[in-house]
Amino acid sequence: MKETYTPCRIFAGTMHYRELNLAIRKRVQEGITRFLLEKVTGQRYIGAGLGPGILLEIRGVPGQDLGVFCGGAKIVVYGNAQDGVGNTMNGGFIIIHGSVGDIPGHMVRNGKIYVKGSAGYRAGIMMKEYGKKRPVMIIGERIGDYVGEYMAGGTIVILGYSVSSGSSPVSRHVASGMFGGRMYVRGKIDTFQLGDGAIMEKATQEDLAEIVSNLTEYCEIFGFEMEKILAAPFTVIRRAGQRPYGNLYVPSAAISRELKPVHRNLIPPCAHACPAEIPNPIIIRKLREGQIQEAFDLVDEYTPFRYSCCGLVCPGLCRAACTRNSLGAPVKINEIATQYSPSGEVKVLGDKKKERIAVIGAGPAGLSASWYLARRGYPVDVYDKEEDIGGKLTHQIPEQRLPRKDVDRDLRRIRSLGIRFFLDSTVDAELFEKLRKNSSAVIIAVGAQKPRIIGFTGEQLALPAYQFLRSVKTGSRGWDVKGKSVFILGAGNVAMDVACESFRLGANSVTAVDIQKPAAFGKELDRALELGTRLLYPRIVESFENGVLTFKNGESLRADILIEAIGEIPELEFVGEKLIFEKDSFTTNLPGVYIVGDVVTPGLITHSIGMGRKVAEYVDSIFQGIPYMRGRKEVVEKRSIHTVYFQEKDAFSSPLDECFSCGNCLQCDICVENCPRGAITRHGEIFIIDSEVCSGCGVCASVCPRGAIVMEPL
Repeated sequence: MKETYTPCRIFAGTMHYRELNLAIRKRVQEGITRFLLEKVTGQRYIGAGLGPGILLEIRGVPGQDLGVFCGGAKIVVYGNAQDGVGNTMNGGFIIIHGSVGDIPGHMVRNGKIYVKGSAGYRAGIMMKEYGKKRPVMIIGERIGDYVGEYMAGGTIVILGYSVSSGSSPVSRHVASGMFGGRMYVRGKIDTFQLGDGAIMEKATQEDLAEIVSNLTEYCEIFGFEMEKILAAPFTVIRRAGQRPYGNLYVPSAAISRELKPVHRNLIPPCAHACPAEIPNPIIIRKLREGQIQEAFDLVDEYTPFRYSCCGLVCPGLCRAACTRNSLGAPVKINEIATQYSPSGEVKVLGDKKKERIAVIGAGPAGLSASWYLARRGYPVDVYDKEEDIGGKLTHQIPEQRLPRKDVDRDLRRIRSLGIRFFLDSTVDAELFEKLRKNSSAVIIAVGAQKPRIIGFTGEQLALPAYQFLRSVKTGSRGWDVKGKSVFILGAGNVAMDVACESFRLGANSVTAVDIQKPAAFGKELDRALELGTRLLYPRIVESFENGVLTFKNGESLRADILIEAIGEIPELEFVGEKLIFEKDSFTTNLPGVYIVGDVVTPGLITHSIGMGRKVAEYVDSIFQGIPYMRGRKEVVEKRSIHTVYFQEKDAFSSPLDECFSCGNCLQCDICVENCPRGAITRHGEIFIIDSEVCSGCGVCASVCPRGAIVMEPL
């Protein structure tokens, strides 16, 4: 007995095309392979990028770009379809039981498109073949102007099945600019209909033998009679030469065109969002290609805290900006950071230098600057009032979020560079002047640890958040929150850490109060809410007396413990005078003195790491006598990244496979294959564009999946 399989039915109706396509893809991920889409009313991109084994049956009229980037699926439409059927199709089978609009088979490179009825203008424009990939498109009735324009490969067949013997199934400019592939026209065609650059002749039996299997399949699908089709004469059309428009267009194009394509590696959205500017796509590519040490060397150029920060505590601005969010979830950069994190010997990149650098503060900013300078041969002295290095990584972030052993993994590599650490050493005015005198440069990275003051009655009874977290981390706390109601002033990520630790220590309830919408985000907020943290805003505190927290709106709440998480300010008394600096500059009013990290402006640990590297680069440029060049911030536009190209990749063997490499060329050769004039060639990783042949049309830039090609003025 034949097995039957009931398709998944989706009533499209007025569904937005994104909603419809997302529903299809979600069910594909669940293992569904057959779909029946009913009442389709112009939804675009149906079947985009779907791979082999998927069947879509469509009742209604699908919108533009049906089957765009199709990777092997079968799509059957019981009616008409709009423009762009099979756009840049890479495999599969599209069957249309009606007619289609303009540009069916646009830049198709593989697979089959069978249309029972007619097609509009520019069918098969820039169709191509590559190796054994040879696309076939058969149109049953008539076709509009410019069929096969700039055709570079594959096969187009126009049958004119019901066209009268005195009429032609084709219009004008047939195969205009053709430089590859073949076209077959059944019935009448005159020489005036033929475009420049193509020749035609009567098809022989040998010519027809190349398409007979496709014609047989076509007839079986649509119920045509094979004998009737072969009874009428066929004309075969081929290219006339290598460059049909070489003499006609190239001289004038060289004068009139204004743009040229340039392959350029642009900054991806994730690296642009990362305060440390870590180029994760390049790192991931090296890891994917087995260049593990090269990837680690690149990581070390940007951060010494790849494991502890990127992998464990960073809230993930890179993931929030990841282009892959449009397909459901970002690249798991945090998982990659922990799985592939440098752990071996640290490379010293420069000869020993004579200039000695003093760094005040052994937190993320100070250690990042010290790391960069020590690797380039500078003798570095680091001073800190604590008994250990690491700053908030060591002393404040809860153990559950960042175990000490994981911090030590990164700190050991920093210590291996021979940096001299002067710990339990408070820098006062006298020591500061000594450092200025004996050092070629002084970098202030003391952070911000002095609590901000709001000024309400009873504020002296509130405990600073940094002190609470530090005491919990070190096990030196002298109070008990078990069974008590804890209120936190402020609702940022630090406040969420306080909330989570309070619950872990047995608090009965935790409430975070703020004067505005909470600034917390990411996993810190999610975890705090899951534990039961209540958010209360907007509220302005009036007083805290006798265990009662009163707000200016007259509301009063019982609060056993009040913890302030409204930020801290730096302590710079040791400077001895007012320190003047610009927020975006490392320099100060004191010659040779630079300032970075939370002492400049409070931020994430990643901000401090990025600022530490940049101040080190600046100091190094001064001593080396070279201009300090900030990296050019040319970011790839997300709209130029064709996510539909990647949609067929639903399953990954590793998080490394998820990255699109936005803005970075991977030598996929799509630009080479799609150039309508054959102006682009690649030699290794170098692209050569023939300026005499290139017309500046921009096709290469428009089809680049990663947006790594830009059009620039000549």
